[in-house]
Order: sequence, then C-alpha cells, then structure tokens
Amino acid sequence: MRRCDFFLLFCLTNAPKRERVVDMAINVKKFGGTSVGSIELIRNIARKLASDYHAGDRLVLVVSAMAKTTDELFNLAHGISQHPSHREMDMLLTAGERISMSLLSLALMEEGIRSISFTGSQSGIITDSKHGNARILKVKAFRIHEELEKGKVVIVAGFQGVSQDKEITTLGRGGSDTSAVALACYLRAEKCEIYTDVDGVFTADPRIVEKPFLLPRISSDLMLTLSYNGSRVLHPRAVEFAKKYGVDVEIKSSFTFAPGSLMSTEKPVPIKDNYMEERKIVAIAHKENLLCYMIEINAKLLETLENWHHEIFKSFVDNGIMELFIENKYVSEIDYLLQQQSIEVKDKDASLAFVVLAGMGLGHDPALISKVLQLCAPYQVLRSTNNEQSLELLLPQKYMKEAVQTLHKALIEVAV
Repeated sequence: MRRCDFFLLFCLTNAPKRERVVDMAINVKKFGGTSVGSIELIRNIARKLASDYHAGDRLVLVVSAMAKTTDELFNLAHGISQHPSHREMDMLLTAGERISMSLLSLALMEEGIRSISFTGSQSGIITDSKHGNARILKVKAFRIHEELEKGKVVIVAGFQGVSQDKEITTLGRGGSDTSAVALACYLRAEKCEIYTDVDGVFTADPRIVEKPFLLPRISSDLMLTLSYNGSRVLHPRAVEFAKKYGVDVEIKSSFTFAPGSLMSTEKPVPIKDNYMEERKIVAIAHKENLLCYMIEINAKLLETLENWHHEIFKSFVDNGIMELFIENKYVSEIDYLLQQQSIEVKDKDASLAFVVLAGMGLGHDPALISKVLQLCAPYQVLRSTNNEQSLELLLPQKYMKEAVQTLHKALIEVAV
C-alpha cells in the first residue's frame, strides 16, 4: 500500500463519527400545540430541522399536544365524571403529548434523521406528587445524554413528569414551556427556543390592538411580569426557571423560524439624552374571564390552600377576607372543592378582568397613575394596585378589550 493510500485509509477509519461528538452545543426547541396541530405542520418542522441536524447541532425537542387535543381529552373525562380523579386525569391528559412526540419522531425519520421519543418520566423529569399542577423537583436526563451521544435527535413529551412515588404527573396548562426550560437548564443548552404561532412578544395582544410592536429583546423581569399577568406567549414558571438559572429564551414563529423576541437575564439599556430616568410603559398584558371568590380567612381555608391543585391568578387579603381570582373555566371544580371542605363563600363576583401595564417603576409615578385613570374613566376601574414593575387595573370584563386598545394607543403607539 502506498504511503498516501495508507494515510487516507487512516483518516477515514479514525474520522470522528457523529455519535462520538459530545462537545457540540445542545439546542432545546419547544413546539406548542398550534405548531404541531396537523400532520403537514409536523412534517414542515421536520424539514426545517434537517439543516440544523446536518450542521452538527445536538437537538432536544419538547412538544405539546396537538392543538385542541388536551381540551378534547378533558371533555371526554368530564363526559364520564363531573369531578374526575386528579390522578386519572393526569394519566389521560399525558396521552396528547405522547401522540405529538411519536409523530414528530416518525417525521424526522422520514427526513433521514435518527430520532427517539421519550415521555416526561423517561426523560427524567422528577416532580412532586400534586396531580394536575406538579412542580419539578429535579431532572435526571441521563437517557437524553446517551441518545444525543449516539447522534440522535431526542423528542420529549412536555407538560409531564413522574413523582418520586412513580406516579405520572402533569405540570399544569402551559407546562411544556416549563419542561423545555428545565431541560435546557439541566443540559446546559446555549439557548432554549420556544416556537409558537406568533412572531414573538408584542407590546399587547395582536388579536386586540391594531398596531402592536414586536419586542426584539426583553428582560426576564419584565417577561415575568407579563407572563404572570395574562400573556400567553411564555408560561411564568418557565420564566422563573430561566431567570433563576440564567438561560436565554427566544420566542419565535414555528411557521417562519425567523428571529423573534430574545428574553435575556441581562438588561442592556441604551442611554438617551435627557431621558435617563424616563419611566416607560413597555407592554400591556391582560387576563379575562375571571371570577372572584370572597372567603373568610380561617384554619379550614388555610388548610385547603396547602393542598390546592388549581391555578390561582391573584389573591388579596382585606380585613380578614381573602379574595381569590380564578379563571371561569375552573368554577365547577372550585365550587365542588369548597363544598367538600364546608367552606362558606361570602360572595362571588363574575365577569372580571385585569389590565396590567408593565415597565420599571410605573406604579410609583403619580403623574402616570393619574393619566391612566383618566384614560380609563369610561371603563369603571374597580381597583388599582401597583409594584415596582407594573400598574394593575381591575375592571368589568366587558370593558377589557376597549381599555387595552385605548391605553396602547395613548401610551405606547404615540411614544414610538
């Protein structure tokens, strides 16, 4: 054998194979329910991911259930039982994400990409035992690492995990975001990308205002304010994870894959002459279809709250009475729970909404508060509260949309 032939053979034999490459960056990408809402959309995702895979990226994909699947499963359960077991609901609802993960894995295989799908429990997402709204305790994703080292794309069912008692659990609505960011933290991914049906984070809901502006960059503090006050782009628990562990998250469209909004733990602020202490409304969030329960605070209520399974949007305490703001869709379950615990409801106020203006120091600016209340005078503001990141308005549901439009036009659009 000639020397050059021997050298070529040596190079080919000892060339690094894809499955042995363990030092490449890991990219975690999450696809929401509308993004995987049909077979064609799933195929489209697989085609678009092919270039990333062949470029050598190690991909971990987190998927939600196909659009409306969770609601359909929820309705099936309530067609049988008015108050179904929380454990059995978790067993049922997790089927939706398993369908999505398997279909995406098959679509990737059709593109010539080696892939494997895992449930939340197979992925090593360990939670507490609170069915329906479990919290992640730790992540032991060694199986994901093993498959990545073999050169495979790993698809994970979001929204779910397993308790330390080996019970299947769910993380609550929107929990797939939390799954994705938690895995990005554990895997030390460079970034977590959240793909959805919008282009990113806007200054207000594009379905309500005519001229919303895309925010190309947003701090984790501001995103947390928006998420906890009704913005559905990113689940608040996912933002908490990202903020706590310093993970950058980009929200972008699954239809275009174009750059969207980058949520970063850093807060670069460009300096403007004469505006170094300007207090600016960055975005407006809202939460509609709320019901307020007014309950006397006693030992029975506090004990019930310790074992509470449902999401509470906001709570206030006033003169021995607790106000719990709950989404209307939970009303039958909450009524049943309170009845079971023999807890008396002093009053219930329905058809309420919150409109929340987000930005640094807004609630401590008297002139701004005055202007906001003047603009909202026609909308019967029932309460105004504030903190260092927001100014919150409680008002009747019927005025919510018009209030958001008025505030956005007067306080954001004119400032651009």
